[in-house]
Amino acid sequence: MKVILLGTGTSTGIPEVGCGCPVCHSADPRDRRLRTSALVITDSGHRILIDCGPDFHYQATRLGIDRIDAILLTHEHYDHTFGLDDVRTIAWREDIPIYGQQRVLDSVKARMHYVFSPNPYPGTPRFKLHPIEEGADTSFELFGEQVTPISLAHGALPIVGYRIGSLSYITDMKSIELEEWAKVSGSQLLVINALRYQRPHPSHQSIQDVERLLPRLSERPELTLLTHLSHHAPSHAQISSLLPEDLQPAYDFEYIEVDKAGVHVLPLPAYQEPYTYRDLGRIAYAEAWAKQKELFEAQLEAKHEGRPTESYLLFCEHNPVFTMGKHANVANMLMSEDFLRDHGYDYFTVERGGDVTYHGPGQITGYPILDLERFGLGLKAYIDLLEQSVIELLRFYRIESTLKAGATGVWLDVGDPVKERKICAIGVKSSRYVTMHGFALNVNTDLSPFHLINPCGFKDGKVTSIAEELGKEVDMTVAKHMLASILHRRLSALLPPRF
Repeated sequence: MKVILLGTGTSTGIPEVGCGCPVCHSADPRDRRLRTSALVITDSGHRILIDCGPDFHYQATRLGIDRIDAILLTHEHYDHTFGLDDVRTIAWREDIPIYGQQRVLDSVKARMHYVFSPNPYPGTPRFKLHPIEEGADTSFELFGEQVTPISLAHGALPIVGYRIGSLSYITDMKSIELEEWAKVSGSQLLVINALRYQRPHPSHQSIQDVERLLPRLSERPELTLLTHLSHHAPSHAQISSLLPEDLQPAYDFEYIEVDKAGVHVLPLPAYQEPYTYRDLGRIAYAEAWAKQKELFEAQLEAKHEGRPTESYLLFCEHNPVFTMGKHANVANMLMSEDFLRDHGYDYFTVERGGDVTYHGPGQITGYPILDLERFGLGLKAYIDLLEQSVIELLRFYRIESTLKAGATGVWLDVGDPVKERKICAIGVKSSRYVTMHGFALNVNTDLSPFHLINPCGFKDGKVTSIAEELGKEVDMTVAKHMLASILHRRLSALLPPRF
């Protein structure tokens, strides 16, 4: 498994507001500490967040976290739970399980009452609360890993730490019974709190307390890292010099791999964007087509020369235009080219697949220029990804959509000859697994031009839009950003995992 320490500071963080001490003004980035939290990535790739404090927004955006599979809470204090609302943007699609003591979950439920009301408003995070059972053995399985709660005391408050496989994680501890401390024995990695070096505190232990505890384990961890440090502890460099190699201060965004070979502190891998996004705004079809071909040819040349390719996602709205795919049937064009041009429409025959379609204002036309080999995709799987991304976006607007056998694109009420209608057309060109052209999603589109064609070759085919289905126009910027985010997440998931 892998562990990223998202934050290693106490409730006030470091630097502390208004403080002039040397640690708060240290130039060493390891002395800048966010509120304590950790992200555990299991061997199966699932992501378990331990605590979610008020710095989660910064922690998640810095790392590009776009998925959390479960959350473990140690206790209910502000610095360990007040970031839960920031999970909303990655938790509206499906429930995220949260585990904690019943008292802790009750606190979350009361504080975030708007999430657990009978009719939560759209966009609230979806949480499913799982109380940790009381008793001698409270272990449970999570994504194939055994999770063992470790009971301890935060002053007079009973709280929990967690043993997950070869990791033990304890924070805010003042004292622990020896039978609970024994659960840590055999851990390869122990992350444990130590507020300062030696001065006693009523609810937290010191570094010297940790030093006294470690020999009481039958099997000492290969590496113990100190977290929840305050500015009253010495600096990171000073603590390191005072302690043995197997007991060291942690630091924010420390990245640790734990496997059979041991515990390894590794450089945090650089973030890799799946594509460069460009919104071309409202643009003539010929201009966007030329931009596509320029980027497309550049990637083909890069592949031919053995250089790395780049990926792009272009969004735009076109001036009114009809386009014919390379295998289109001219009979599906119900008006002559001269008629169309006389009435203000452009007309082009292009190299994409598919038949005739219309593009115009209020429609999101997307042109992904992707090297499918980089994402491990074949052409069929790529088209399916585009379709499923649109279906997910429509679900956000509470529009149920689906696919149609023998046809590309996204449809509504498939199989009903009266109601069946198309909301998104897809036509793609691919060469050496590099793509161009893409999809056209009707958002606020004027649908009347579709009467001048058999859309996508379907005689009497009906089309619709998001606005048509909702009975009102929607914000185009929001729709674009939502769809770009969905594509970003789905394509990112196909790249080699960062951590």
